Amino acid sequence: MSLLNAQNAQNAQNAQNAQASGGAGASDLMAAALMRTRDAIVGTETIAPQAGQDATLDAAERLRRMEPAFRRAVLLSELLEDIAFQVEDYPQKRATARAVTVLRRKAGEGAADHAPLARITRPEAADLGGAAPLVMAYAELRADRLAEILAQREDLIPFFASILPITPARAPAVIEMLETGLDLVTPVVMRVKIALGCPRPSQFSPLIQPMIPEPGHPTLPSGHATQMFTMAAMLSQLTGAGDPLVSDSQLYRLACRIAINRTVAGVHFPADSAAGAVLGIQLGRYLMARGQGGTVGSASFDGTAFGSANQPRDFHHGVLDQMARGADPSTAFPGDAAAVRPAPLWQSLVGRAAQEWQTRWS
Repeated sequence: MSLLNAQNAQNAQNAQNAQASGGAGASDLMAAALMRTRDAIVGTETIAPQAGQDATLDAAERLRRMEPAFRRAVLLSELLEDIAFQVEDYPQKRATARAVTVLRRKAGEGAADHAPLARITRPEAADLGGAAPLVMAYAELRADRLAEILAQREDLIPFFASILPITPARAPAVIEMLETGLDLVTPVVMRVKIALGCPRPSQFSPLIQPMIPEPGHPTLPSGHATQMFTMAAMLSQLTGAGDPLVSDSQLYRLACRIAINRTVAGVHFPADSAAGAVLGIQLGRYLMARGQGGTVGSASFDGTAFGSANQPRDFHHGVLDQMARGADPSTAFPGDAAAVRPAPLWQSLVGRAAQEWQTRWS
């Protein structure tokens, strides 16, 4: 199942659940029963309309009364309105872009200018082809990681819930916050993927033979990696685990594990995971800055520099640590943090999520 199809399926399920919970209209039998009941107790009386009144709840409280799927659509719209993209071509134009910069709108009343959030530079085909044997070697782990890989095609949040107490009963706002973050990742990562147009591992050798259906979109950055690192960055700031990122934390170790599983499955290169890590961390920081009133800086990933003495580079939490510390030539996290525009509706959800976390022992 592709990233986009997974999101659409989840949205459809959310809408179905919301409709069922509403009672009326949930089934033909209920509709017929309600109609017959009304006929019996209303009769032919003339209606005397009651006096109405204007809404007394603010927008954030009205948002809470909306069905989950529609509430998510409102939040996603608010968050995406400050995101833009800048595509950079090669000096001698090619079919694909050389780099894509994800931009975020600057703070300030009426500000229309944008600042860089994450710049992703495309590796050359030779860089990816050189990493194909590394992907091939990872195939030995497929039997061991089968359950993880299959489960992670469908749902990612339960893996974080095994680390932190964010069950649906205790932390519904935290879960909704994470789900909204996942929704934001999809259109952003797909814009980057389509511009860079990087081929999948199986296109370099018929011996790769992915163990799951290959997604029908370009490979870099990895969508699963971007999603996982977005959520890890969000939870890190929500729980006070720290920012700048603590690459050896359980949150980021988990994100690395799931990113690597996509290489084990044969559908991603390590460079895809590294690019997804940089983009995801930046999206997570952006989301929490808009929700908590903080700042966010820029970052960059250069796929042509993700190597070691002209050899293909692996990706794991040790490599992430080097990237985060500025010890890897492919990655930079400059100290240029600046304020972002607040997102009032999103702030209301993040605030409830923070309150849930603070009272998690109650």
